[in-house]
Amino acid sequence: MTHLWQIFTAAANAKHSRALHLPMQEGQPAFPLTELLVRAERTAADVIEQTSARNGSERAPRRLGVLMNNGEPWVRSALAAFRLDAAIVPLPLPVGFVGAEAYTAHLARIAQSAELDAILIDDSLGPAIARRVAGSLADTAFINVTEPGETERTSELPAIAEAEAHSTLAVIQYTSGSTSAPKGVTLTHANVAAGLTAVTDGLGFTDEDCFGVWIPMFHDMGLFTVLSSLARGNSVCLWRPRDFVRRPLVWLDNFAKSPATVMAAPNFCYDLLTAAVRQDPPADLDLSKWRVACNGAEPVQRRTVEAFQETFAPYGFRAATMEPVYGMAEATLIVSASDLSNPSRSLSVHRDRLQSGDEVQPLPDGADNARPVVSCGKPAPGLSLRISTADGDGTAPGSGHAGAGRVGEVQLSGPAVTGGYLNLPADQQPFTADGWLRTGDLGFVHDGELYLVGRVKDMITVRGQNFYAEDVEEIVRTVLAAEQPGSGALRSAAIPWTAEAAAGGEVERMVVLWETALDRQEAARLARVAGDQVKHQLGLDEVSVVPVPTAAIPHTTSGKVQRHGALGLYRSLADDTTKG
Repeated sequence: MTHLWQIFTAAANAKHSRALHLPMQEGQPAFPLTELLVRAERTAADVIEQTSARNGSERAPRRLGVLMNNGEPWVRSALAAFRLDAAIVPLPLPVGFVGAEAYTAHLARIAQSAELDAILIDDSLGPAIARRVAGSLADTAFINVTEPGETERTSELPAIAEAEAHSTLAVIQYTSGSTSAPKGVTLTHANVAAGLTAVTDGLGFTDEDCFGVWIPMFHDMGLFTVLSSLARGNSVCLWRPRDFVRRPLVWLDNFAKSPATVMAAPNFCYDLLTAAVRQDPPADLDLSKWRVACNGAEPVQRRTVEAFQETFAPYGFRAATMEPVYGMAEATLIVSASDLSNPSRSLSVHRDRLQSGDEVQPLPDGADNARPVVSCGKPAPGLSLRISTADGDGTAPGSGHAGAGRVGEVQLSGPAVTGGYLNLPADQQPFTADGWLRTGDLGFVHDGELYLVGRVKDMITVRGQNFYAEDVEEIVRTVLAAEQPGSGALRSAAIPWTAEAAAGGEVERMVVLWETALDRQEAARLARVAGDQVKHQLGLDEVSVVPVPTAAIPHTTSGKVQRHGALGLYRSLADDTTKG
C-alpha cells in the first residue's frame, strides 16, 4: 500500500489510532484521525467545486499550494490533496524574508514553477498578508478552508488511483534556498510513504509515542514529522512557531505537560532553550517522559548537545534522549539517526584534513587545530549511503568512492529519495551517472556512523587550504557569547566572498555577519575581538566580522542562514559604505 490516502485510512482504523492535539490553541482542541479524514473529504469536495467554477472544468486540481500557519486546517488541507491525487506545495509565511516585495516575488516564482491550480489559506494568514499575496498572484485561485465544506458533496470525489502511486506526485517541497535559489523537490506517494515509515521506524516509535511539532509545516521537518506520526496511527501535538519562539519556557512547560514524547528541531532551538533556562530556571519542570530530542536541519554542535544535557539533567532529561540526525527534503526528511540507546557520539579531528579525499585525522579534545564533529548516526531504514570523492558524477558504481574515515560528498539512494527537481533539465538534476542523489554535503563515516563537516560550496580556499563557514561561525558565536554572557543565541552568518586584491586579481575572504543590538562603537570592538580569534584559531587572515541589526540576516523557516540572501545583504551594506 503506497497511496497516502489509503495509508492514513488504514491508520485511522488501527486499534491504537490517536489524534491531532493543539495544546496552546484556545480550548486545546483534539481531532481524532477518523474525524480529520471526514473533514478532509469535505474540504476536497469544496476545493473541486471552487476550482471547477473558476476554470469552467470539472477536472480535479493537480497541484495545490498551502499557505497558512500550523493548525488543523493545514493538516486537513494536506489530507484533502492526497484524497484528490493532487500534489501539495507548502508555501512559506513571511517570516525570514526581507520586505514584502521579496516575499511576494518568492511566492510568485513558486506558483509559476509549480503551475498551481489554487492556493489553500485559512484565517491564520491575516487579511493584510492575504490581500497582498492575492494581489501579486491575480491569476491563482485562493480558497479559504478554515472550516470544511458540506458533507453531501463527498460522494462526487474521484476514485483513488492506487496503481499510479509510484508516479503520482504527492508533495512538491521547494527548498528554502539557504545556499541557492529555491528548487521544487518532487516526491511521489511512494517516496513519501517510504519516508514516513523510515522516520517512525528509525526513531523506534511505539504505540504510545507522540510527535511534538512547532516547526512550521511548510518546512519539510514540520510536514513529514506530523504526517509520519499520523500515518502510523500515533498522536501529534502541533504548536505554532511563535508559541516556541516568543516564549520558549512557556512552550517547554506546555510540551512537558502534553502527550508529546518525541520532538525534532534545529540546533538553534536547543541553544535558545538552554539560554532561557539558565537565565530564568523554572521551579517545576518534568522532562522525564521526553524520549527522543532530534537535533537536525542545520549543523549539530557538540557544545550545544553538552550544554543542553547538562542544563536539563536536573529536570529529568536523559543524555541519550538527545539524538543528532541528518535529513533533507530530497530524502523525504530522514537520512540518518544516532543510536537511541546511548548518548550521542562525537570526535575531535584535524580541521585541516577535511577536504574531499582527505583521510580524517583524529585529535585529542582541545588540541591545536582540533575541530569537534558530532555523529549523525547510521542510515535510516531503507536508505543507502555512500561517500564519494569523485569530482563530478563518477563513471561507474564504486568510482571515486571513499572508504571509512575519508572525506567526500554524501550520496544517497532508496525508495524515499526524490526523482528530481521540478522542470529542471537532466544535466541540472542532482544525480550521479549511476543514479545516486548528490547531497552537496561533505562528510565521512567512522565506526559505521556518519559525520558531517560542511557543504561542498560553503567554504573558501586560501593558500591551498579550505576554510569552512561552519568553523568560522562557531568561533564567532563562542567568542561573542563569552563577551556577552546572558545575551541568548543571536544569529551569525559566515559567507564566502570573492574580493578584488590590491595587487590585482581576486582573493577569497570569509565575511561574518553578526546580529547585535549594541551601539556601534561596542559592536565594532567585539567584531574585532571575534575576527582576531578566527585568525588565531584558524590561521585565516582573510576574514571580516560585520555587525548588523537584529533580525537582519535572512534565514530559512528552520533557522538556517540563507547564505545567498546574506550575501545580498552584505553587498548592499558594502554599496552603502562606498556611497557614503
